Amino acid sequence: MDWLTFEGVNWLAVAIAFIVSFAFGWWYYSPAGVWKVWKRAAGVTDDDVGAGNMGVAFGGTIAANLLGVIVLAMLMAALDADAWLDGLVLGAILGFVYRAGAHALHNGFAMRSPQVTLLDGLHDLVALALAGVILGLF
Repeated sequence: MDWLTFEGVNWLAVAIAFIVSFAFGWWYYSPAGVWKVWKRAAGVTDDDVGAGNMGVAFGGTIAANLLGVIVLAMLMAALDADAWLDGLVLGAILGFVYRAGAHALHNGFAMRSPQVTLLDGLHDLVALALAGVILGLF
């Protein structure tokens, strides 16, 4: 497992990629993005949102996003993927296969709306592709 190392990881690039991908998610799931459509498709009400634990929701999101960006940076370093296009492609592939794929798997068995799966999967594909672009620029 030669790729399982932090050698070659640019931590400044990881921090910037994390911030950019998180900011994209913040916009994507806001009222300016897909919030109303997602909320309706997911069957989430304003009362549900108000009763939720935002610390847990954001904590999990932050941890998963950060780990995803770090693993992407590790893979890019191991594969000598050092251009923005390399990062875009690798990030999009990982976002589609692993993150969107996980949504499809879990949401399918939970019988959630396919629209939720599509919206969440698209978010993850774009977020990791953006992170890959940033990592490739460094």
